[in-house]
Amino acid sequence: MTERLTPEKSPWGWKALFIFCILGGIFMFIFWLAVTNEPDYMPSQQQKQNTQQHAFKNAPAMSQEAIAKAQADREAREALKAAPTADAHAMTETEHAAMPESHEQAPAHGH
Repeated sequence: MTERLTPEKSPWGWKALFIFCILGGIFMFIFWLAVTNEPDYMPSQQQKQNTQQHAFKNAPAMSQEAIAKAQADREAREALKAAPTADAHAMTETEHAAMPESHEQAPAHGH
């Protein structure tokens, strides 16, 4: 008969078999993690990212009240830019403030 190496006859005995089973289990766990977690460059992950981006693009970033306030603020800024200033009339701020409103719309004189 040929002599075979069995756990009973090896110098490590059952300890080696137990250690190899633990290492194999750890390897299988890591392998399972690698298989179940797809990287970002995979087509299925890119489709998920596109659907999430579409959800953000379609949803309003601000509430309706905030949008209305922002539009009102923008219109107020444009009105201030369009209105003539004291510099355009060559007068001080107090003279410009005391000027009648109907006179404000007159063009500046180029004397």
